[in-house]
Amino acid sequence: MTDRAPLHARGPFERYRAELALGTHWYLAALRAAALWTLRAEIVRQRRLVYLIDGQALDLLLVIERLVTAGGGAKRDELDRLLFAGEPPIHLTEAEFRDALGPESYSAYLTYFYGVTVEEALHCAVELQAAKAHALDASASLGIHERIYGRSLVELLAAYAEERGDNPPRRLAWPAYKSFIYWLFRLRVRTSVAPRIASDTRKALDFLRRQRGSEAGSPDPLRPNADASPEGIPASANVIDLERPS
Repeated sequence: MTDRAPLHARGPFERYRAELALGTHWYLAALRAAALWTLRAEIVRQRRLVYLIDGQALDLLLVIERLVTAGGGAKRDELDRLLFAGEPPIHLTEAEFRDALGPESYSAYLTYFYGVTVEEALHCAVELQAAKAHALDASASLGIHERIYGRSLVELLAAYAEERGDNPPRRLAWPAYKSFIYWLFRLRVRTSVAPRIASDTRKALDFLRRQRGSEAGSPDPLRPNADASPEGIPASANVIDLERPS
């Protein structure tokens, strides 16, 4: 590993370029630059990029894509494997990954992992479970959202919109979809009993492990030796808001 960039490289884009100039691998350079990230969203080439879901959950891969697109330094195939397959170009231990991101961005990344990635995985796991249910099973007629949250998708979308003072959406753009998934995660944590939260989260983590061929390891490819567990869910009271003044 190389030395860190000088402290005067305060902005994330400046920090990324400074790390590259020192010879730091682009992936590690991007993680260190992400430690300084505070921007919630922006529009780049008519594409709306939301980096911080509700100002709390850090979409780290989107941040890395933005940094590399602006600053270069990455091989196209390595970047593509990271963005589309979740395969980092170099191995970092959990401690190295956490140290590179820093405590605030690391906490926000975990919030995204559990609040968006794991919550989506729970939907897939429950869908597979429902497909295997016997026709005479009392829950056979229930939809995925009713099984998990006790309400239909239409009801949940209405509640989500009402909380934000909007009309129920007919369709969700990608950033809004992620926000909705994160809202569902917080709803589940807020309204379910602890054993049910742990059971559902374990089901989702097991699904991710099977999908990634790491049934005995970490479900998160960015933290290959991490001990991800239902107990690792960040409590909403402990979430660090990165949308702070620079």
